[in-house]
Amino acid sequence: MKKELIRIILIASLALNLAFITMGIIRMTRKNYTKSQKFVTNGDYNLSKDQKKELNQIITGFRVKLIDNKSKILEKRIDIIELLGDPDYKAADLNEELSQLNNIEKDMNEKFIATLLRVNTTLDQEQWIKFLLNLSRGWFFAGTAH
Repeated sequence: MKKELIRIILIASLALNLAFITMGIIRMTRKNYTKSQKFVTNGDYNLSKDQKKELNQIITGFRVKLIDNKSKILEKRIDIIELLGDPDYKAADLNEELSQLNNIEKDMNEKFIATLLRVNTTLDQEQWIKFLLNLSRGWFFAGTAH
């Protein structure tokens, strides 16, 4: 009875995770998904034409990598849930799956920092401060400037 309840909870969790990630991917790939680009190209930063072009390339490249990494994270979480659904799973197998998940998340964080460093070299100090302020409001992952 208890094992069956755990399986039901894990399946429900998996379904919710899939729905959440799917909606995020759909939102990120819609044609009208331009708020993030407006965040970069609006007049708040006083960007030159070359800066706008460079930032759009940097951020677009990061977003593509972000979608790929989020997909890998979802797949790894599914693997972990499936493993936990097996009453005979081995702790070593779970630890290996968790290690792989951590490596994917580490890779995503490293790409994020590398992207920030590229943005930093493109902006002057005042623009960089404004960028960090907007970034801290959730733009980079949420896709909206507040």
